[in-house]
Amino acid sequence: MSFITLPVGSTIFLNDGQYRALSEHNRSPISVSTNRIEQIQRMSNGTARKLHIADKIQLSVSWDQLPSYSTFTVDGNWGALNIKSFYDGAYGKSTFNVRVMNANSAVLYEKVMYFTSCSIEMVKRNAKLTSSSTPQELWNVSIALEEV
Repeated sequence: MSFITLPVGSTIFLNDGQYRALSEHNRSPISVSTNRIEQIQRMSNGTARKLHIADKIQLSVSWDQLPSYSTFTVDGNWGALNIKSFYDGAYGKSTFNVRVMNANSAVLYEKVMYFTSCSIEMVKRNAKLTSSSTPQELWNVSIALEEV
């Protein structure tokens, strides 16, 4: 299994009828790994026969102290509760389109994927952008996606 790590500036988009960007706010690098599906069999003379079936992409990414909603993220993209709502909804329970773009807005991957895991942990309550703003929570979020 091989993997690459995409730096900050690379963006993940989830499709719920239109592509929605996940926030870059305190995001760790995106890990992209390949799961090779193959069948290897030893023959009676001791040689191996290998049948490559497919390579499937796996994405994993996490955020530290991600605000609840896009109104408080630095880039205006989806926050923790937006991601949780997608995960709990009809699209998150099925397969959906995922697009990964690099910092130059070039599409690196566009795949049909599904969630293999989603973890959301509240780490701070009553966080405010300014003293007069509405308080909200900050979350540690981790998701993993796998190609269909």
